[in-house]
Amino acid sequence: MSGICITFLLYVGWQTVRKDRIWENLYPGEWIVVSRNETPSADVTVAATGRHMKTIMLWNDYFGEPTMGFHGLGTVIFNRTRCPHTCYLTNNRSEFSEADAVIIHVFSVAPMQENLTIPRRANPRQIFVFFILESPTRSYKGLFQQELRFSDTFNLTATFLQSPMTDVYMPLGGIERRTIVDENAVPSLSLLKNKSKTVAWFVSNCWAPSARMEYARRLSHYVDVGVFGNCGNLTCAKGNKTCIEQVSGTYMFYLAFENSFCRDYATEKVFRTLQLTMVPIVYGYANYTAVLPPRSYIDVRDYDSPEKLAEYLQRLKRNVTEYEQYFAWKKHFRILFRRHYTDNGICRLCSILHDNRYRYKTNFNPVKDYWDPKKLCFEGLEEKRVVHLNEE
Repeated sequence: MSGICITFLLYVGWQTVRKDRIWENLYPGEWIVVSRNETPSADVTVAATGRHMKTIMLWNDYFGEPTMGFHGLGTVIFNRTRCPHTCYLTNNRSEFSEADAVIIHVFSVAPMQENLTIPRRANPRQIFVFFILESPTRSYKGLFQQELRFSDTFNLTATFLQSPMTDVYMPLGGIERRTIVDENAVPSLSLLKNKSKTVAWFVSNCWAPSARMEYARRLSHYVDVGVFGNCGNLTCAKGNKTCIEQVSGTYMFYLAFENSFCRDYATEKVFRTLQLTMVPIVYGYANYTAVLPPRSYIDVRDYDSPEKLAEYLQRLKRNVTEYEQYFAWKKHFRILFRRHYTDNGICRLCSILHDNRYRYKTNFNPVKDYWDPKKLCFEGLEEKRVVHLNEE
């Protein structure tokens, strides 16, 4: 049978950040929100040496989070994580002139937005940090419009990208091997047998450069896919459990589909699913074998078509013992979320500021030299890319 080629154009553009981002509504909050008026629990001066403590300033917010997801101002993080050095973290702009380093969430520095401009350095020694956790595809157009302001502005980078040019590595999740094997971490076989539905998906952005909606639509021709959120017709009952926790008891798999195909871009949706009793079906360009436990996920790229993937899912549905093997990793690994990496990241930044030998970036254009989707994401035309989904 001749193959049918489904072709569609993917437009890569600057997208407005939704206020009702579905993933922020699905899970219990783990970010500590500290208002700009809160007094940090720290003394700026280091009593033992009499020297001024290194100050790190958060210039703007992270999608409404005034502390950018960092858990506590002042010296709270550095004391809690036992960093080798202690710094003073603030988001009070009145302290800008005293800051040794300024972290700027560049995704929020978009054209026509008031109060989100990049400041001028208070002094030549002040360090500016390029911070972003969105994909290059999603953010590039907006950043490109700011290229002149960004050029030769930043000295350090803080992102999820595993690159020699990344100074502070901040992934959105990861794993850690357990020191003691935990047999109780694996869900019971009876719980897995009671699952009556196949694939669940929560999605609020119905159009993404990765064309995930099209793939999910094709997949739904061969296996049942329950779609929740703005792009589907299913909802969850009200209660103490989050929506994703509710469906975890009845669905076997979850579509952890990314909005962009970019290197190292694996978001919380993958790690959140692993924490539950569903197997994530990943659809992205991250090196999943390096960041996820072995045999803990199913990769769309391993199958020639949505139909072939559906055949495998149906096989697992018929054989619960084989399906159970996708949870064996829980005995040996545990999931780490963004909080772990943001705390470690700010600790790393503090150590850099205390390292007199650290080589800061100069004459650095992050838009061209570091965050260009042509280099980090699937190759294609500047404005659009053609993707083929082949079916028999």
